[in-house]
Amino acid sequence: MARPQNSVTADALAMLTRRDYSRAGIRAKLRAKHHLSDDIDEAINKCIKWGYLDDQRFGRSRLESRLQRRPAGRSDALRDLQRQGLTETTSKVVADVVFEQLGGERGVLDDAFDRWVARQGKPENLAATKRCFDHLIRRSFPRYLVLEKLSLWLEDFTG
Repeated sequence: MARPQNSVTADALAMLTRRDYSRAGIRAKLRAKHHLSDDIDEAINKCIKWGYLDDQRFGRSRLESRLQRRPAGRSDALRDLQRQGLTETTSKVVADVVFEQLGGERGVLDDAFDRWVARQGKPENLAATKRCFDHLIRRSFPRYLVLEKLSLWLEDFTG
């Protein structure tokens, strides 16, 4: 059964007071509450107009938090933002801003590398260096950056 429009806006505002959502995320939540599509669109437009709903703010907040917890490459960040319902264009803009704040993809890689060394220690052989390489590649860092970062260790082990 459809619910009245003021109920849709109230539900949207209640959700947005607890945490940020993307437009797609709030739309899915409201749809799950069986609100009508036209009412959802109207509520979303009101929330945007009032400043409660902003995809770029949501994306920046999500990406900053995610990279603090688990540093990863730009391609991983873009996939995550798009899974959250951000457009490709918005995702790229958000990633540009956040990665620039963190020193670019190289800066985020440095953080991931430092964490790995803190947990595992400096590799003492080629196999340990390969494990670090594999870890950073799984985090979607570009191969050329990972090789550049590990080049000193590789030179030590290859002669």
